[in-house]
Amino acid sequence: MTETTQKTNKETSSKMSNQIISLNIDLVKYPIITEKTYLSLYKNSQYTFDIDKRLSKTQIKTLFSSLFKVDVIAVNTHIPPRQRLRVGMAQGFRPSFKRAIITLKPGQSINYNLKND
Repeated sequence: MTETTQKTNKETSSKMSNQIISLNIDLVKYPIITEKTYLSLYKNSQYTFDIDKRLSKTQIKTLFSSLFKVDVIAVNTHIPPRQRLRVGMAQGFRPSFKRAIITLKPGQSINYNLKND
């Protein structure tokens, strides 16, 4: 192969890996940062996230291990009750989600910054 084809192959593979990461990151909505989650973070090395409702525990484990490059020991999940929302006369519910508590191997941590600098 010539040098130009090797460069284009590397560029396309990096673009595809970035697309896969962006698709996976869409499944993780946001981290939960409260006083209770900070205590569990420092005592037990547990992180709490809101994630897509359709993911199973094994999918969550592989998602976090591939996305953040950490060893996941355990995954605990629960679906909190939906909250009512009222705007004027209209009533409804906030979107439902699944909350995952991820336990990591001791000495590891999750870096929330995913930039490739």
